[in-house]
Amino acid sequence: MRKAYLIVFNTSFAERKAVTDVLDVCRTVITWRYDLSNAIYIISEYSADAIAKELETHLGTGGRYIVLEYTENSQGRLTQESWNLLNNKYHKPEG
Repeated sequence: MRKAYLIVFNTSFAERKAVTDVLDVCRTVITWRYDLSNAIYIISEYSADAIAKELETHLGTGGRYIVLEYTENSQGRLTQESWNLLNNKYHKPEG
């Protein structure tokens, strides 16, 4: 079953480009998106623990980060595309 996660990290863990490059090759990640500087939304069928372990195999254990499962008990000012990904677990079709 697909789940939505947020990974929030500081730049001591990795720069955003390094994190997104790793997400592109992670077997635990179906898709991802960001619109905040140090947070990325991830869709996966794996646990937060499995995602974190795979990230660490590529990025190491320096710095700080957290992988959180998204729940509908959330609020904020995100784009429609980001809310769609978090709530529906897929990217909104372009068009």
